[in-house]
Amino acid sequence: MIRMSKKIKVGIDINEILRARWLQFDRYFTQEFGEEEIPEQPYVYDLFKEYPWKEGLEVTKDLKEPDDMPEDINPLDYQVDKESGEAPADFAIFKLPTKEVLTPKEVYNRFMYQDFVFELHGSAPIMYRNMDLHVKNFYEKYKDTVEFVIISKENQLSIPSTLFFLSKMTSRFGNYRFCEDNMEMIDGLDVIITTDPDLLEYLRTDNYYDLPVPVDKKVVKLTRPYNENTQKGDITPVLQLNDLIENEEFEKLINYIKPQ
Repeated sequence: MIRMSKKIKVGIDINEILRARWLQFDRYFTQEFGEEEIPEQPYVYDLFKEYPWKEGLEVTKDLKEPDDMPEDINPLDYQVDKESGEAPADFAIFKLPTKEVLTPKEVYNRFMYQDFVFELHGSAPIMYRNMDLHVKNFYEKYKDTVEFVIISKENQLSIPSTLFFLSKMTSRFGNYRFCEDNMEMIDGLDVIITTDPDLLEYLRTDNYYDLPVPVDKKVVKLTRPYNENTQKGDITPVLQLNDLIENEEFEKLINYIKPQ
């Protein structure tokens, strides 16, 4: 009986490799909060840490029970006043409003995973023109040598939108892993391709004494302005997945054997 050798598992991070998350985020953050709130550094990865999030106030209005509402209300009373944002009928059909103070983290989560969840995670563009073709070529070349796994840190609310994004770029990969932390992201993987500075730091070999991270993980770093000071990875850093095609260092890393 012929035994097939086990394929190396290669994880490819979604954000800032396939999906231009920051570009879309910056656009909607400006739309919601104004240009004056944009941080000085033009391109960042940690959107909560680098952007100025402030406490917010959420006002909730609940409808009264049907028996507590008046039977007849003039249709004109439903017209909203442009200055106050309220309609004369509001006092008759709504209970007294309740107010809740939101922490900066809660404001961030509302923005990311409720108010603009599809715009940020589903409608975001690919990283650059023709990237989907380059990813196809990358996949076709190495799919018989490695098992690819698309990985991403996701909130459960953003997963459907992320799946839409992947379908939009006609993703050909068969395995997907949406996680909440670094440990889950890299579990069972041999090679990780990422731009995430936090994940790159997590994978540093001098951290393994303090963190439950296997030391045999190989790292391919795609360079971005925000990860210049993190570890270099196990091959010379490149910009895009396309740069790994015909890349001798990468092919050695994954034990690729060129067809005769």
